Amino acid sequence: MHKRLFPVLTEKDKQLPFYLVDAGVHWNQEHINNPDGYLYQWIQCVEGEGELLTGGRTFRVKEGTAMLLFKGAAHEYYAVTSSWVVNWLVFDGHQVEALLKQAGLQASGVMYTSRPELFLAKIQGMMDLQQSDYALKNLQWSAHMYTFLTDVIQFASTTPDASASSLNLRLKPLLDYIDRNSHKPLTLEAMAGVMGITPQHLCTVFKKTTHIRIFQYIHSVRIKKSKELLLQHPLMPVKEIAFLAGFEDANYFSTVFKKHEQLTPIQYRKLYC
Repeated sequence: MHKRLFPVLTEKDKQLPFYLVDAGVHWNQEHINNPDGYLYQWIQCVEGEGELLTGGRTFRVKEGTAMLLFKGAAHEYYAVTSSWVVNWLVFDGHQVEALLKQAGLQASGVMYTSRPELFLAKIQGMMDLQQSDYALKNLQWSAHMYTFLTDVIQFASTTPDASASSLNLRLKPLLDYIDRNSHKPLTLEAMAGVMGITPQHLCTVFKKTTHIRIFQYIHSVRIKKSKELLLQHPLMPVKEIAFLAGFEDANYFSTVFKKHEQLTPIQYRKLYC
C-alpha cells in the first residue's frame, strides 16, 4: 500500500541547507510532465520500468536505478510496463546544488545504484520519522537528507560501470571506520591500512569513487556530529563541541563549519535551539 509524507515547513525550515518537501513509498507512478521543472527529486524504481525524458535525452528507468532531477529542469516520465512502482523524495535547500555539483553531478538523469536497498531503507526511515514525537522533526529530516545525498555520491553513478559499483562496496569498511572514529585523529596511513593499500592509492581510489577528497568527507562527518552536539548540549562551549566532534582547533572548526553551513556554530545553535 502506498504512503505519502508532507512535512509542514516554516520559513525558518526553508533556511536549512537541506530540507525534505515531500516523500512517498510504493507509489504506482503516473505520467508526469513538468516543462518548467520542479524542486530536486530522487525517484527510485522498485518494480516495473519507466522512461525519463530530460535535457533532450531519453533514459530507461528500471530496478536498480533512480531518477535524479535537478531543480527547475524540464522533465517528463511515464511507465512503459503495466505498472511502475517507485519510492521518491522531493527536497531543496541552499547547499543541495553545491553538494551535487561538487560530486560531478551537473544535470538531471538516471543514476545506477550499487546498493539500491540502502536508498529504499533510508526513504522508509524518513517516512517512519513522521510517527515519532520528536519536536524538531524537520531538523532531523534535514540531517537525513544530507546523509542520503552523501550516500548518492558514494553508492550511485551516472554510468552502469560495474567497476564503480565494486569500488563503492570496497570502500564500505573504510566509511564505517571513519564513522566510528571521526572523533579521533585520522591518518592516511591508518585508513589505508583498513583498505590494505598504500596512502597514495587510497587518495586516488577515494576521489575516483566519491568525487571528493577523503579529508573533505571526514570534515562532513565531523560537521554532522558537531551539529547534533550543538543542539543536544546548548550550554556546552563551542571549543568542547569541536574537540568531541574530532577537531583539535576550535578556530579551524568554526571556519570549516561556516563553509559547510553558511553559519558559525554559535549562529547555528541560536537559530535552532
